[in-house]
Amino acid sequence: MILARLALRNLMRQRRRTALTLMVVVAGFLALSLAGGFMAQTFQGLADAAIRGGLGHLQVMPKDSMEGDEAQSLEKALPDGEALAARLREDPAVMEVLPRIQFMGLLSSGAKSVAFLGTAVNPVLEPRFMACTEALKGGIQASGGTGSQWLSADSAAREVILGVGLARALGATVGSSLTLMSTTRDGALNAVDVEVAGLQDLGLRELNDRFLTVSLATADQLLDAGAARSRLSVVLRRPEHTAAEQARLQVLLPETFVKPWFELASFYRQVKLLYFAIFGFMGLVLFLVVLLATANTLLMSVMERVREFGILRAMGLQPGQLLFLLQWEGALLGLMGSVLGLAATLLLRTGLNVLHLQMPAPPGTSHGYELNIHFVPGVYALVAVGLQMTIQVSALFPGLKAARLRIVEALRHV
Repeated sequence: MILARLALRNLMRQRRRTALTLMVVVAGFLALSLAGGFMAQTFQGLADAAIRGGLGHLQVMPKDSMEGDEAQSLEKALPDGEALAARLREDPAVMEVLPRIQFMGLLSSGAKSVAFLGTAVNPVLEPRFMACTEALKGGIQASGGTGSQWLSADSAAREVILGVGLARALGATVGSSLTLMSTTRDGALNAVDVEVAGLQDLGLRELNDRFLTVSLATADQLLDAGAARSRLSVVLRRPEHTAAEQARLQVLLPETFVKPWFELASFYRQVKLLYFAIFGFMGLVLFLVVLLATANTLLMSVMERVREFGILRAMGLQPGQLLFLLQWEGALLGLMGSVLGLAATLLLRTGLNVLHLQMPAPPGTSHGYELNIHFVPGVYALVAVGLQMTIQVSALFPGLKAARLRIVEALRHV
């Protein structure tokens, strides 16, 4: 511990230089930690949007659903999706199963017709587990109101929820009467008249311009679906076990594909890879800055303490011990910098979150979001270890230079 005390005394003696080096270390810790918290917020937001946007934690789909294109509605479907959903609901790990029908066609309003991508859902179960009602433009209104409302539970009601862009293209509003046209399972053209129950802002312009939602009963009248379902969205009781449950259910249902949400959410994966690349590049730059700043501090310390090192060598200190002395100084710099950086990170994180800053809308989306930098202990630990390793590496060259000093030359150094 003598070397540790000597290292601490030297750092305290060179207070200005030590303070400047600590400022660099703290700035590096602060930048990387806040970036990690922002990334965690982004990933969590994208994950929640994917899961509660309709994917659920798992998707059960037909074996051939990932191959080629469907020539007609429900050409690739689970033939008895409702029975399979009932079977899955009996599984103790499953909270709920939401059957879905995906289809395409034309939506007409008088002389105007626009192609759409449609999803049919259970109007009772969907609001309980998905964010469908949260995306309604203007919120949920009471039945009979003039604002947006969710689909009626009445199987006789023919209602549709339109993306705001799709409604704008047709000049439709809540209460407008439209015609849905698509092909049945047998390939025949069919049409049903529907009433617009609400408008939905899904956050992505492409979806807002093409997406609509109807009840399973309405889709059955349009597509002659029967018990067939395109996919089943499975909501698990313990989301952290998604990967394990996916493997287990795949064994239980060999006639289907069971896919976890993160394999189907391509936007989530792309953003995650992009952020990891940005974080890695920024980390590399900051580590280089810390490396050079710390190496410069310790090297200047060695040049100013040549006679001191000569005296220490004359008193019996070995070359390896001088190397360890500089390593101790680097270790103390890293420890103090990480502690101060953690305190600065927590204070700045709290201040930014209290301000409720609104971030601009990302590319391809229709609205922004509130900044909420997450508390991520794993990122703080990783940054602290990375900075510590960087500082220890930067202390090697000054330490080797001090270890190579000859006692006589060091004592005569001016």
